[in-house]
Amino acid sequence: MGYDLHYEIRPPGEAEVVAEAEARLKAALRERDALPPEEAGRLRPDHPDPISHDAYEGRTARYRAAQDRVNAALAALYETERSYFRLNVSGMAGYREVMAALGMAFEDDPRPDPPRPEEFGLTHEQVWAFEDPEDFPDVAFTEEQKAKAAEHRAAVERVLAWHGRTDIPGIPLHKFSSNSGWLVLPDECRAAVKAWEEYVADKGEETAMTFIAEHTGDPDHWLAWIDYLRGAAEYGGFRVW
Repeated sequence: MGYDLHYEIRPPGEAEVVAEAEARLKAALRERDALPPEEAGRLRPDHPDPISHDAYEGRTARYRAAQDRVNAALAALYETERSYFRLNVSGMAGYREVMAALGMAFEDDPRPDPPRPEEFGLTHEQVWAFEDPEDFPDVAFTEEQKAKAAEHRAAVERVLAWHGRTDIPGIPLHKFSSNSGWLVLPDECRAAVKAWEEYVADKGEETAMTFIAEHTGDPDHWLAWIDYLRGAAEYGGFRVW
């Protein structure tokens, strides 16, 4: 469980590169999974890191090598898909607190609720079918219903992109509150990066990174987050799912 973040606009050529990386990962997984299951070993219940080879009693050298190739292929996939970033639930909670403390994000007035389908004379099924017609092949629309569904979608998008107080820069914290497809806007990304850069300039890099280490536990992942925000500002912002 966690938060999957995606650029609103995918960088040119990324889909092809990611497909190649996914193929390499699948090949590595097939190679590993073709080994006898007993070569994976038995998980030690008292080991703190279940990802480590040492967490498994009886794991063979052949399985270790195959798993290392899977890990390398997975890492390469993450590096290739620059439009994607992930945080688990606790990671997002920590990032929310840090961004609020640094002025990168802010607690806004209560956000507006998304419009209900009934307000547009539609059912929930019709709304779902308009957004994902391949999943609802039996749902038919009149031209008027199509127009109403488009109006409803536009109204939903206004809520998902809503910034709130226009005089406060940064990212409204409600956009990190659920997996609802919130759209973090390019200007919100730029303002968050600017706040971080100003904090570093004011406190110094060593003090800034010490703060990040104390509050997130992973400074490298935080710096990757800052890079992600910079990139998202150039590609339409990002969605929170």
